[in-house]
Amino acid sequence: MKQPILITSLKRLFYIVFAVQIVFFISFAFKWINLIRYPIDISDTLERYVILITLISIPGALKLFSMIMKKNNQSKDLQLITSTYKKAFLTRFIILFLVATINIALFALTFKQNFMLCTLVIFTAYLFCYPSSSYLTIKEAPQIKHNNLEK
Repeated sequence: MKQPILITSLKRLFYIVFAVQIVFFISFAFKWINLIRYPIDISDTLERYVILITLISIPGALKLFSMIMKKNNQSKDLQLITSTYKKAFLTRFIILFLVATINIALFALTFKQNFMLCTLVIFTAYLFCYPSSSYLTIKEAPQIKHNNLEK
């Protein structure tokens, strides 16, 4: 897939998924959509584990993308760089998407503010996931300049 088409399709995916999740989150927050009449009471242990998973997954997804792309910088094949970027972007984006969906669903079922705040933190992390074409260039080795001093 060519680079401009890849970036355009990833941006489209980013905007659609982000917009759908924001619409659902706002709908549940203002109770425009009610899944249940009375909030479900969940244990504090489950709430703590979901918060822990959220706090681990955000830097984990961002670091995983960074590690994959650091290995990708050494390649000289543009096709390999493009496919690796696509896989790394989708992996990072899917991790954040799943964690955000879990938090939105639990917020809709329990109305606990911790899940709302975790969702807002994930939405902030989405901003670091915006597709960029700067990763899709072949980086050349820096040229070493030698000064030959002739006597």
